[in-house]
Amino acid sequence: MNVIPPISITDAILTSSPVPEGVPTAYATGTTYAAGALVSVTGANGAFDCFASKKGGNVGNAPASSPAWWVFAGTTYNVYAAGATYALGWRVIDPASHQVYQSLMSGNVGNPLSDGEKWFLVGATNRWAMFDLLRNTRTIFGGTLSVVLTPVKRVSAIALLGLAATSVAVTVEVAGVVAYSKTVNLIRRDVRKWSEYLRRGFRTKESLALFDLPPYSNATITVAISNAFGNTECGSCVVGMAEYLGGVRYSAESDVLNFSKVKRDDDGNSELQPKPNIPKANLIVETDKSLIERLRQIRRDLDAKPVVWSGLDDSDHEYFEALLILGIYKRFAINLEKTITVTTLELEEV
Repeated sequence: MNVIPPISITDAILTSSPVPEGVPTAYATGTTYAAGALVSVTGANGAFDCFASKKGGNVGNAPASSPAWWVFAGTTYNVYAAGATYALGWRVIDPASHQVYQSLMSGNVGNPLSDGEKWFLVGATNRWAMFDLLRNTRTIFGGTLSVVLTPVKRVSAIALLGLAATSVAVTVEVAGVVAYSKTVNLIRRDVRKWSEYLRRGFRTKESLALFDLPPYSNATITVAISNAFGNTECGSCVVGMAEYLGGVRYSAESDVLNFSKVKRDDDGNSELQPKPNIPKANLIVETDKSLIERLRQIRRDLDAKPVVWSGLDDSDHEYFEALLILGIYKRFAINLEKTITVTTLELEEV
């Protein structure tokens, strides 16, 4: 079992992303756009849908209805201006914190974004949503979501969760030389027999973790996420130095916190209110007793901190996704046996 304490992704580390945060120039029908040119189309409540031109000579093709010419590049909002007046429900961004806020009142003028009675914190901007580990948000992009990270510190592992994608390519370069390259196909078909193979549709894996990145301190990491079936989505991108905790015993448990409600009247009729559930995992991990102090240090360091817990190293294993949690530990009990330590972990997704 491995754990990945994430490094904080800053403006300096996120070297490149195709997802715009600022509002691109408004689309103009008579303008000819080059390949890669960004435009915006005004939406509701301060939203701007962004599009990137697929090829040059792009003129007269409306972005929202011309998929052969344009790729959806996500939704963004104008930067907050203290002197502007905002309507109820209007959204703005704070470019310093990369957060989106929504107005809680009409005629909202001169109120700072820190005023919780006037503004509601929605979450990270679309460009930064995949690096926000505290909220259930996703970065959405219509083409290949290719981000470049320059951590300026050693990184040995990467985890991607909340994916809507068919493939992921990870490349590590050092001084312009490729030191690592791996492409993973996320398409799966879960079948037991030939009849199911012929009739059952495909699904895509929603998570991936790689623990074999070369840990250079001057590496540049490129992560390219693609989806052949629609928009590419990434809920979380975590990079860091993996820590080995030991081997997971069989009979690990995958569970959820269920927030759905079931109400019954006096006649026994039910009213169901489905809610999103929160994944949990209960594991027992065996470790050589020589690592006891390291385990205790990890327990101290990770208290109330969201990290990636991976019960298995092999992302192709059937149980891999069930034992992959981005979250916190609720219990980290170390049993000191004669030759090994036995750690009981109760993990809960954030």
